[in-house]
Amino acid sequence: MRNVRSTVEGAFFAALTVILYLASIYLPVLGILVSFLCPLPVMFLVIRWDARLGILASCVASLLVFALAGFLQAMTCLLGFSLLGIAMGLTVKRGYDFPEILLVNTLVSLFSKFVLLGVVLLATGKNPLTENLLLLEETVRRTPWVGQNLPGAGDLVSLIKLVMPALLIVASLFDTGCNFLLGRWIGKRIGLAFPEVPPFSEWRLPRSVFWAFVLGWVFILFGGTSLLGRIGVNVQVVTQLLFLLEGLSLVYYFLEKYIRSRAVRVAILVFLLFQPLFSFLLSWLGVFDVFIDFRKLRSKQ
Repeated sequence: MRNVRSTVEGAFFAALTVILYLASIYLPVLGILVSFLCPLPVMFLVIRWDARLGILASCVASLLVFALAGFLQAMTCLLGFSLLGIAMGLTVKRGYDFPEILLVNTLVSLFSKFVLLGVVLLATGKNPLTENLLLLEETVRRTPWVGQNLPGAGDLVSLIKLVMPALLIVASLFDTGCNFLLGRWIGKRIGLAFPEVPPFSEWRLPRSVFWAFVLGWVFILFGGTSLLGRIGVNVQVVTQLLFLLEGLSLVYYFLEKYIRSRAVRVAILVFLLFQPLFSFLLSWLGVFDVFIDFRKLRSKQ
């Protein structure tokens, strides 16, 4: 009976993966939101049964996508989504806590992106990142109003090239966080056990992130325009974004003390996030909070 149930659920979730993935590539705007659902069927399979069934369902789903949309789309489904679903399901099933799940699966997501880039490069002879950057440069060059309204547009393209590794890391962290939180929200409603996630107001970074931040500055100061300096710039981008997240968490902690409406608190955070000056100050607030812990200070008072 168990084998029959697992087979039926495996077939169902494989078909659901195919439907979600095809919707993510063919629906114009909604597809971006649907893409965050793609790893979830495989993740649920691994949590409910085992990794073997998750791998089998992933292969079946990829074969169906191959028949319907071609080789590259099938590899994207397998490497870009199903692999993350399998890894996330294993970490949840084995009882990892929330930070461990984020760290492990961010690395898996980053690895899958590099492997997928390699597959595309071998299949087409073109690097999609390079192609997109060339397209961006061409757009900037051919669009007069961009140069008039954004005098540093050319420098912006060069900066994107420089920090591309950091952007891939941040994208992997964002993918993992969204997939896990969404999967946890759905999974708990269908009876699956997920680890507890601390409230956003209690999120704090380990001090190792601060030392990575300092190391990035050292690399920049002594590396200049060399490879070491470029590594330092990318480390700075990642750590500053993490400190910005901690700064937002700290502000949310204090907002909870005085504002009851969650919608108002979130609106204030969004406003602060998209104001360059405030976001800069929030990131440095996060740096100081790693050592000072303003929440603990307030609790003592």
